[in-house]
Amino acid sequence: MTTGVLLALSGSVEEDLVARIGRHRDLRVVRRCADAAELVAAAVAGLGTVAVLDDEEVVDRRLVARLRSVGAATVVLCDGADCERYADLGAIAVPRGVDPMPAVVAVAEGAAITSVAEEFPGESDEPGSIDGTAAPLPAATRRSPVEPRVITVTGAPGAPGRTTLAIALADELAATGAPTMLIDADLWGGSIAQTLGLVAESAGLSAAIRAADRGSLDDAALDRLLVTMPDGLRVLTGLARAARWREVGPDSVDALLDRARRQAAWVVVEAPVLVPEDEGFDVGPGRNAVAHTLLAAAQEVLVVGAAEPIAIQRLVQTLLDLQDVPGIASRRTIVNRLRLSAAGPHPDLSVREALGRFAGVSDPLLVPDDRALADRAVLTGMTWRAAGALSPARLAVRDLARTLLAEAGQQAEATGRRRARRWRARPRGRRRSG
Repeated sequence: MTTGVLLALSGSVEEDLVARIGRHRDLRVVRRCADAAELVAAAVAGLGTVAVLDDEEVVDRRLVARLRSVGAATVVLCDGADCERYADLGAIAVPRGVDPMPAVVAVAEGAAITSVAEEFPGESDEPGSIDGTAAPLPAATRRSPVEPRVITVTGAPGAPGRTTLAIALADELAATGAPTMLIDADLWGGSIAQTLGLVAESAGLSAAIRAADRGSLDDAALDRLLVTMPDGLRVLTGLARAARWREVGPDSVDALLDRARRQAAWVVVEAPVLVPEDEGFDVGPGRNAVAHTLLAAAQEVLVVGAAEPIAIQRLVQTLLDLQDVPGIASRRTIVNRLRLSAAGPHPDLSVREALGRFAGVSDPLLVPDDRALADRAVLTGMTWRAAGALSPARLAVRDLARTLLAEAGQQAEATGRRRARRWRARPRGRRRSG
């Protein structure tokens, strides 16, 4: 079967590659494109499954992800020093001066490679090219023995308190001394910056995603975008306007989370609520793609609703919708603003009965209503812990943080015991006789 190849190159490199592909019995150049946009259009039309372009075109994570979504692999001709960056974007990097034909053939045959220098060491004299010897990771990028944990906060539409609880929980985790990062990824109504009284010249999420798209989101770049609170909590603010949601792609969000895990033991992310998908023409990731990425990446998903009749109905529908989302590891339901005036004389029993009957949730976490605390925290830009340490609402979130910390510790201990058993089970060499 012949594999279609799409080219967006220039000069003698393109002419030489066209001639050599023409002599290969299993390859065929189906389109010589003027730019990356034409190349993507040809890939979307199903004309080819291997796309070759040079870095004179704008090659970012979203371009590579778009090509991958239609079944096309990306081969980029670039400077040797940029190979690692393009490989991180998901492309196959070929240093200039190295024959790209082996990469094209290998990709067409389904081989999984990230760079020609890695697959065929010693073929490039470009500075920074990979020679087969793995360089040690910088100290800032080494993983800690305990796996960082991502907590995704989502919930029902409306305003049940998702932002407030995400801030309160992240603050409680940071108060224990654990490195904690709070990310506002609510594409439809991000308000963490406003709630905390933070003034940012630009949306942190937008800048982080742009850097992730380019492959330049390193520790230093992320540090510059984070706002550090007095207790050590670091915050990445959200989009300025919901109309900019298309700027945030799921692959770039995944890269952001990967970088955040390198810097924090706990990453608390407020995710966008699930919304009806656009049934129109497919022009890229759907409106829920980012939410699905954040839900699948989390070790713990917190689903927030309010203890009010309409809010409970919305929460039940959200819980049912989440059952259709693949990859959710663990899920907790939090019911906020529990009070007599909205849920009857026994609000806790009423909420538990409703969720158990209609959503199969028997053990929701109930957060008592404390409107005075919530108002004081917003007016002063403070967290619940600072605004009312003895409030029942704050204590409920503190207990949740303690539960999450205890579960993480238990999981780490269990992982350590498994590793120890595997180590003891390893075959030992014969002991030398004296």
